[in-house]
Amino acid sequence: MVPSLDASATRLDRVLDVLVRAGRALTLSPDLRDALAQVAEAVISDFGDCCEIEITSPESLRIVAGQAFNDESGDVIAETLSNGHETFGTITCRSAAVNGFDEVARKALNIVATELGVVIAGQALTRREHRVADRLQRALLPEHLPEIQGGKFYAAYRPASDEAEVGGDWFDAFHLPDRRVAVSVGDVAGHGLEAAVVMGEVRQAIRTAAVDAQSPAAVLDYVNRIIGFREPVEIVTAIFGIYDPVASTLSYATAGHPPPLFALANGLVRRMPSGSLPLGCVESLGSRDWTVTLPAGAQAIFYTDGLVENERDLIAGEKRLIDAVKALALERQASAAIFADPALAVEEKIFAGAPNRDDAAVLVLTREAPVSRYVFSAVDTVSPIARAIVADELDELEIESERRFGVLVAIG
Repeated sequence: MVPSLDASATRLDRVLDVLVRAGRALTLSPDLRDALAQVAEAVISDFGDCCEIEITSPESLRIVAGQAFNDESGDVIAETLSNGHETFGTITCRSAAVNGFDEVARKALNIVATELGVVIAGQALTRREHRVADRLQRALLPEHLPEIQGGKFYAAYRPASDEAEVGGDWFDAFHLPDRRVAVSVGDVAGHGLEAAVVMGEVRQAIRTAAVDAQSPAAVLDYVNRIIGFREPVEIVTAIFGIYDPVASTLSYATAGHPPPLFALANGLVRRMPSGSLPLGCVESLGSRDWTVTLPAGAQAIFYTDGLVENERDLIAGEKRLIDAVKALALERQASAAIFADPALAVEEKIFAGAPNRDDAAVLVLTREAPVSRYVFSAVDTVSPIARAIVADELDELEIESERRFGVLVAIG
């Protein structure tokens, strides 16, 4: 008996519906196990009584939809999952009825198997690229931070939770020939292996320019010209600073990067000034230098935007970071033991065990020794910092309250 045109059209619609559902699951579901479960359910909705998908590479998975049975009297379709070069597993569909699958079902399942093979191959390639980029990125990060007189460096790096989102974040600190210390933190736009490679190039260019640095802004100008020779030109945010451990002065310049935080032991936290476009945007960067002095107990906190943009709200993220640094300062006053690694403590305070969308790097410079002289760039942000520093110094001198008040008023 020849099927009617209406029956053939209905059959075609049902087959197309299965293929569309399978394709949508493979395209939209971020989790492979969930995608495979949806594919198996779509297959048994029209093609059989049981669908089993077994993945052997790059990870072992087994998904069964429908009622599993061992009746060999039924009909079976088995297709290999492959991209033409590598085999990843099999998809098997069973029917309790003899000759339960027609030619249309067999061809449709072949299409599903082809889609599965391509998707799994793509995910395997993404994982491999992620692993290579992550290893390259970690290899380019410093194994040890420099030891400095009167202070200490701490750093923490947290890769993105999503395997496909490894980025080009970096932190670096190294001694200069005159025993000052250079500091750089930055982020390359984009993700993957290319971002990690560009990160390595920029970091090395900064190290090269820093040897004969006239100023932090001059270093960023040099690196900006280097990036301009790349094809295509990459967009990179960066901050570069030079710290003098003897005077405890930090001079820095930024290129489209979040400014450092200045934190005192009493919990006062301020965003320092910044400016300029990211590296690679314009021919002449036009960045400028800013200078601050770190008193005893103070910290300069450098970070990448992955620390403040996890919820896609920059303003809220920056406030969350400042609040976290304040809270940690008060906790440190209560118990120094819980603040053994301030960089790691900041990251843990921000993410609190939740996944992070982007890489996040933090570099913290702490000052432990007293300072005899203070130098600051003349900006509004410095006013509360200067008052707080003087107040702390007066407390150390145990000056009577009336004279203390007079000194603070005069300085204000």
